[in-house]
Amino acid sequence: MALFAKKGDEAVLAKLREAPEQYRELAERLHTLVRESAPSLEPVVRWGLVFYVKAGKDICYIKPDKDYLAFGFGEVVNPTREEGAHLHPVAWTVSSLDAAAETQIRGWVERASA
Repeated sequence: MALFAKKGDEAVLAKLREAPEQYRELAERLHTLVRESAPSLEPVVRWGLVFYVKAGKDICYIKPDKDYLAFGFGEVVNPTREEGAHLHPVAWTVSSLDAAAETQIRGWVERASA
């Protein structure tokens, strides 16, 4: 764990509230999805990013930027990895969430944190 990490939901929510206005609600919704899907993950802020950690491993993260909001997984615990595939996605730019996207994210987070 990096020095100077801030831990807990309040630290993470404070960081996500720094996102540009058009991404704040979306960032908070992603946080809620992660916490509901894998309550055992520890939310931390380090290097200016929001990470969700289990046993010292980064499981997933939220990265707000001035031009986008990204959601991704660590390459080691990537639940979207497909056997035989040559390309493995690790991050997505999120512009909105509908029920199907929320279900997909919940499933990924549950698999990655198992």
